Amino acid sequence: MNKVSKYEVVDYDRMFVYIWSEDEHECKFGQRYVNKGENPYDECLKRIRESMGVRKDKFDNNEIVINGIFDITEYCKKVNMFYKKSKVDDHIRKEIGFIKQSEVHSLSADIFISYLISFLSKSETTFRPTYKPRFYQDYINLLFIDKLSKSQNDKIDFVLELAPRFGKTIWTIDVINTLFNDFGYKICFLPAYVLTANSSFKKEFYNFNGYSDNMVFVSYNDDKIIDIVKENYGKKMIIVETSLHMNEFENKLSFVNEIPTHEKVCVMDESDFGVHTNNCQDIIRFINGKLNVYMSGTGIEKVMNPLENLDDNIIRWSYTDMLLVKKGEHPLQKYLVD
Repeated sequence: MNKVSKYEVVDYDRMFVYIWSEDEHECKFGQRYVNKGENPYDECLKRIRESMGVRKDKFDNNEIVINGIFDITEYCKKVNMFYKKSKVDDHIRKEIGFIKQSEVHSLSADIFISYLISFLSKSETTFRPTYKPRFYQDYINLLFIDKLSKSQNDKIDFVLELAPRFGKTIWTIDVINTLFNDFGYKICFLPAYVLTANSSFKKEFYNFNGYSDNMVFVSYNDDKIIDIVKENYGKKMIIVETSLHMNEFENKLSFVNEIPTHEKVCVMDESDFGVHTNNCQDIIRFINGKLNVYMSGTGIEKVMNPLENLDDNIIRWSYTDMLLVKKGEHPLQKYLVD
């Protein structure tokens, strides 16, 4: 059971919608009125479990996926449907379509969420949480930006070892946004050896407020990738998912040769899985970005071996650091936490 973007507990009532699935071909969509003082995530989970009838064992055994939870309070108020039994989920599902039966939609959860976000965006209401970095995310961000700002090299490599539970995905999305706004990078490639490495990236990209408005995400197998690049170049940060198993990559990625090196960046998650191999490095070198950021939870030593422009650009936040934070005993907490 995947965890999704969290909302804080507040002192007023809200309305949430949730998306969950049991397989990749369809999803279920519903609503939950959350009273003040209640945890939205927990309340949505309760409603999902209730809806499963005699198959609550699937919920209890983590056989389902929670794909997304959104605060649609502002939207409900705008359309005069902010009350417990308003059935705003039925109102929205009719707009999206692909209704198989009741709350079931014959769309994958990712596609459904993209339709939902498009629909809610047109209403010009706020419905996604805003990223509020924890102190250690801020700290690592400061280290990264400081090292990047001081570098005078034509090519720059970074290696980041960030422990599980750090919040690496949303941290990365926020950094990419900064690279566009403050450093002049215009296109970001996400080369991945493990093709699922970017799945959480795509989900967080759409689930948090502010990013999909300023950046555009392109799947590696999108036939219109060149058109999307031309349409958005310089206007939004273009994020291109890229497979490191790609055959004939020189042909498929030929358009990158027209983009200046100093405007290209590559960001690789789970870099300890194959990214360091010669074949994968050939693709990354072909992209020819000025900045290459390699990230991993563990095993960064083998990631570092083939890199020629690393210098001292190594940043670590270990599992031990996370444990100390959990206990409230990390040395940095007394300096960086109010």
